[in-house]
Amino acid sequence: MKHFYLTLILACSVTVTLPAYAAMGGMQGMDNMGSAKNVGGVSGQGAMTQAFMAHGKINSINPDAGTVNITHGPIKALAWPGMTMSFPVQDKAMLNGLKAGEIVNFDLAKDSAGRYVVTRIAPAGQ
Repeated sequence: MKHFYLTLILACSVTVTLPAYAAMGGMQGMDNMGSAKNVGGVSGQGAMTQAFMAHGKINSINPDAGTVNITHGPIKALAWPGMTMSFPVQDKAMLNGLKAGEIVNFDLAKDSAGRYVVTRIAPAGQ
């Protein structure tokens, strides 16, 4: 009788945990977490779960498109070398007061569409 209950408990556990594990994608990519931190949901862009800190120089700002072009240093948590990229911003108001040539610290998070979005940006030293 003991074996029956143990088998039943094991079968129930597998039935409950396998769908959750599959929904999480098998937890692949955990090695990229590095200095990740949790951030809240983002309206209009789906939930973002990790933010990665970066440092760089603003090359240009497109307030109408809500994008900023930044030459950034390496982002070890993402295994990215230093490069120049244009990023959408979480909120266009973030671009107010920023200017080309300014050195900034910023956070990136991946949205539900798989794009990296700037979730925070501020002049370096602030």
